[in-house]
Amino acid sequence: MSQPFPGEISSVAHSAKVRRHLGVRVNVFIENTFSFSLSLDLALQHGLKKGVVIDADFLKVLLREDGDAKALARALYYLGYRARSENEVRTKLREKEFPDGVIDRVLEKLRANNLLNDADFAQNWVENRARIRPRGARLLQQELRQKGISQQTIAAALPDEDAELTNAISALQKMLQSKERAWANLEERQKHQKAMQYLMRRGFNYAVCKEAWDKCAAGIE
Repeated sequence: MSQPFPGEISSVAHSAKVRRHLGVRVNVFIENTFSFSLSLDLALQHGLKKGVVIDADFLKVLLREDGDAKALARALYYLGYRARSENEVRTKLREKEFPDGVIDRVLEKLRANNLLNDADFAQNWVENRARIRPRGARLLQQELRQKGISQQTIAAALPDEDAELTNAISALQKMLQSKERAWANLEERQKHQKAMQYLMRRGFNYAVCKEAWDKCAAGIE
């Protein structure tokens, strides 16, 4: 592929191929030879049309802005499926081979528009887990670390002692309900052992597991 080059624009034509995540793009021809493409929005913003002269410095500005626009569009497309951590977005953009400088500017813009916030992400992650699939602080911490969340941010989002116990009771109740028939002939000691193992696999520590079992066994929520 030829490199973009400066000169006088001979024509600006809409690109026949439209990528959903990039929007409408145009091809810029210099002296009847294709030089580069960029978003229609940028072309209109800079008034690109036949007769406009693009020098080397102006070309660098256009290519930089278009690179940022493409990376931003890709990031927004990725964020459209669900909330993401900053590290997830950075990793995705690197997979698409955007330079780190471009990625840094895009992440800064997303943060400035509150479209990327690791503190909110971590808090929502913990709350969603508690509502749908309760698990303990140890497992939540592991999951958030895998998302690239800082330890300080994780610590602020993790449930307190009361919430941790509530989550353990909720997880245990859901499990006991699903095992009611399968465990019907088990001795209480066996049920206790299996329940404790289950809760510890879900990331709860021993003390919380024991208290959750005692409360469920006594019929206390």
